[in-house]
Amino acid sequence: MKVNYQERIDLTADELKIILSEQRTQPNKQKIQALYWLKTGASQSLTDVAERLGVHRITVHRWLKQYIAGGLSELLEIRQATGRPRVIPSAVIAGISEKLSEESCDFKTYKEIGQWVEENYQVSVKYQTLHKQVHYRMKANLKEPKPVSNEKAQEVGSEFKKNSKTLLKND
Repeated sequence: MKVNYQERIDLTADELKIILSEQRTQPNKQKIQALYWLKTGASQSLTDVAERLGVHRITVHRWLKQYIAGGLSELLEIRQATGRPRVIPSAVIAGISEKLSEESCDFKTYKEIGQWVEENYQVSVKYQTLHKQVHYRMKANLKEPKPVSNEKAQEVGSEFKKNSKTLLKND
């Protein structure tokens, strides 16, 4: 069964050409290009359009359905992916950040931070999740480094505290 896509597209080829030149995002350019090829007859099938654009034919079919259902505004609407919400609530993240910025903060391990979060916010967070949040996203370092040996532990720890306090004062 041959489907005439030219009749389904309300815009003229010249209007589509102008709209195509105004598009700034690649997905929108592809969508308008598909409509243009179907309207002008440069491509007779959705499969041909899909091959020329480098997308799946179902994608082109979905674009055409969006256009028929809601017009050009529906087709060109850029939707934001919602994604999965973070495990650690934003209030807890703000509390951790505030606690780490305090000078009296004495967290030595991520487990201590986890215990503090559980005590103050009644939220249980996995070690790995907490480590990723504090170390990579917040770019925070704990106050004391792990000791190299028992003999150097006290010396390195005290030097580290002195240096970190002078660095904080200089910032």
